[in-house]
Amino acid sequence: MHGMQEVIGSIPISSTKIGRLWAADSFYSPLRSSLKLSVECGKPIMLASLNHAHLRFGPQEVLKDVTWVLQEDECWGVIGRNGAGKSTLFKVLLGQLELDGGVAVRPSRERGIRMGHYAQDLEPETDGGVLDETLAAFGEIEALQRSMRDLEHRMSEVGADLETVMPQYQVATEAFERLDGFTIRARAEGILFALGFTLDLLDKKVCELSGGQKSRVMLAKAILQGQDLLLLDEPTNHLDLPSLRWLESFLNDTTATVAVISHDRYFLDGVATSILEIEAGRSRAYEGSYTEFMEKKEQELEIAERHFEQQQGYIKRQEDYIRRNIAGQNTKQARGRRTHLAKLQRIDKPLRDRRKVKFSFPETQRSGDTALVLEKVSVGWDGVPLFAPLEHLQVKRGQKLAIVGFNGTGKSTLLKAISEEIPFLAGTCRLGSQVKLGYFDQHHKNLDPRNSVFQQIQAVIPMAPKQDVLGFLAKFQFRGDDVDKPVTVLSGGERARLSIATLIREGVNLLMLDEPTNHMDIHSMEAMEDTILSFTGAVVLVTHDRYLLGRISDSLLRIHEGKAEFREGSYEEHQAWVDLDLGHEPTDEDEPHAKPRMKEVPKAREATKTVPVPLKPVAIDKERQKRAKRQERLIGEAEAKVAELEAKAAMLNDELVSVDPSDWKSFQEKTEALKAIEMDLAYAMADWEERQRSLEAL
Repeated sequence: MHGMQEVIGSIPISSTKIGRLWAADSFYSPLRSSLKLSVECGKPIMLASLNHAHLRFGPQEVLKDVTWVLQEDECWGVIGRNGAGKSTLFKVLLGQLELDGGVAVRPSRERGIRMGHYAQDLEPETDGGVLDETLAAFGEIEALQRSMRDLEHRMSEVGADLETVMPQYQVATEAFERLDGFTIRARAEGILFALGFTLDLLDKKVCELSGGQKSRVMLAKAILQGQDLLLLDEPTNHLDLPSLRWLESFLNDTTATVAVISHDRYFLDGVATSILEIEAGRSRAYEGSYTEFMEKKEQELEIAERHFEQQQGYIKRQEDYIRRNIAGQNTKQARGRRTHLAKLQRIDKPLRDRRKVKFSFPETQRSGDTALVLEKVSVGWDGVPLFAPLEHLQVKRGQKLAIVGFNGTGKSTLLKAISEEIPFLAGTCRLGSQVKLGYFDQHHKNLDPRNSVFQQIQAVIPMAPKQDVLGFLAKFQFRGDDVDKPVTVLSGGERARLSIATLIREGVNLLMLDEPTNHMDIHSMEAMEDTILSFTGAVVLVTHDRYLLGRISDSLLRIHEGKAEFREGSYEEHQAWVDLDLGHEPTDEDEPHAKPRMKEVPKAREATKTVPVPLKPVAIDKERQKRAKRQERLIGEAEAKVAELEAKAAMLNDELVSVDPSDWKSFQEKTEALKAIEMDLAYAMADWEERQRSLEAL
């Protein structure tokens, strides 16, 4: 084209424009070019970063010296308490907020990065249908497609100037192909189907959808756009289990870098390769899944506690020396030590209760062995049962029964009936001897909207002293002015905490919990789990939280397709049954006649298809043998590293014992060195354990 403007259909496209289209191509974008270079150099490419980021909202410091780097082929789980600043991080990277200090490198289109962003408050761009909204960000593709149709029409006309039109058509076709134009619509439809949309819903107006359906459209749109980087803020909130499992599989298979804010710990364990924790505005990065993060966090806390205790012992010895000698012959040395002590940098006491909200359920009295008996019960509305009568169910004292199933199957309705909120349609319900039932529902009906937080708890035991009530509320993070807040202005998470506090104050020994972790952050969820585990009474629990199920339940009641079925055992023992993988569950008798299983065969980044592949006997895997030998060598290296660090730690401990008490600077230096070595030792031990697990797997 020699720099001159060409015309494709009715749209003028200059050589510069074609160059930009070419640059957006998945093979020739600046990102891919630099990625190729980085791979050749052995260095991953940086897609976005925050470097010593500071941000204030008025007097409140939201981000304090946050550093975070997103590189290719990573999946970050971003966690922290509600209001910690997780969504603020995303807004900074998106350019919606400007930092007060530090540097943000944003994933812009100018850098050739194709980014998708999902948040629950996003609004549709168009008034069109579901599929049109999902494709709204790909206007260039739609324009090129119209141009190609126009050029095809011109080429079919009698006397067409093919010598001029054909090169134009070739340029447009190549640009269309490089922008994934031939597959984008099929990919969009596939994502929408996986998120629960049916074919007849694809043309439905977005404005006519429910809130949950709109959220899933915006999630599909983000996934389609984010071929290089995906920023997802609570993407699992409106997904059922099939859609959730598809999203987990997609995030594990995608080549895009992913950062996901989520309170779903089971989901994070399934997808995250690194964890970014935001606490009090500060960031800390950890390699590994959520469970691995928790293990490392606990190790760090134990080390910090040990260092705090060592310093406190040193301070106590110095203060004792000063007290005994300040007025005697050694007054000069005592004054010197007092000066040194004043300059000593104090280690803050690690507070475990900052990480978890402490709950406790004191029982007013011990119940009989049987807490609850249901006989031939059914529940429903307007006389129509939601499931066939449950023949017999007995809940023992201390049992933790989880009720699972799709929305609308009758789980919450059954709890309401047991709690006498509504009548049973049939059958009988009987509480055991000395049983006091407490009901936690999703709408927190045990809260009186006329009360303040303080009045709500005081009403349970009116004669309790004020300080007793304030101390009790402090355990649930209601302190200072919070105790005077009206119930009507509390957030969802605050209402849940106050509802639980009310039940605890009443003292129950049969607890009915309907989605107790909704609106809670991870720290409060963990505290709730610890509370239920330590509760000596019986628990009947309705939840979609798979992590909660895994930790709590010892028996299961599944309501599905009009039937209520009971099984003894944990979620892990019956995971497929609970997750409603309702295909044929093979038994030992079925195995000889089993059909060939299906195997996923990835063909390209854009799509995968399933083809039947018969499983064959596995030959000796020499490559696996090599990997096993390599793991054995790495285990040996890890063991040597652990031994070396243990020796260094022991030597420093010996030196600390003999250090001159007046030499506070030396003591502090050795303490810091010991802290660093013990931190390295904790990670070395974790690495050694991981190598052992890898070898066992091989």
